[in-house]
Amino acid sequence: MKSLKILLVGAFIMLASNSVSAQKWGVRAGVNISDVNGNGFDTSSKTGLFVGAYREIPLIKSLLFIQPELQYSQEGFAVDNLEDTKIDYLTVPILAKIYVVKLLSFETGPQFGFKVSDNVDYTDVNSFVPSWAFGTSLNLPLGLSINARYISGLDDTFDKLSGKNQVFQIGAAFQF
Repeated sequence: MKSLKILLVGAFIMLASNSVSAQKWGVRAGVNISDVNGNGFDTSSKTGLFVGAYREIPLIKSLLFIQPELQYSQEGFAVDNLEDTKIDYLTVPILAKIYVVKLLSFETGPQFGFKVSDNVDYTDVNSFVPSWAFGTSLNLPLGLSINARYISGLDDTFDKLSGKNQVFQIGAAFQF
């Protein structure tokens, strides 16, 4: 747990730092299509939104970057004959981003989710959910990009139930 705190503090410092002039800020927003996959779950996906900010920090000029982010993410799922489950997270992805060509990039890395709110009354929702993210971006002129990302939970979403978050994000980003 201590190493996780150190990692998150390090990500925050990188995000807030102005020490490298080649760093670029950006904002991103879009649609989440989320579900929970696990034993005993017969669920269908739920649509929510995500919005956040990121910083692109170069490691190898024009090729490899670290991209820490801070996002608000609405997730959940639907179950027949029950109210839709809604879980809102503050997420901190820390991604390695590689540009294949200037137009196309791929990203992957850990994402740390901190529960902000939920409407679950049948069990406890874990307050911290680590995940792994995989994504791609189509980088257009004028700092605009269209991106898609798949996020798979590494731990159970609930305290006493087996099931992990699965989120597919489709969105747009603008880089300053």
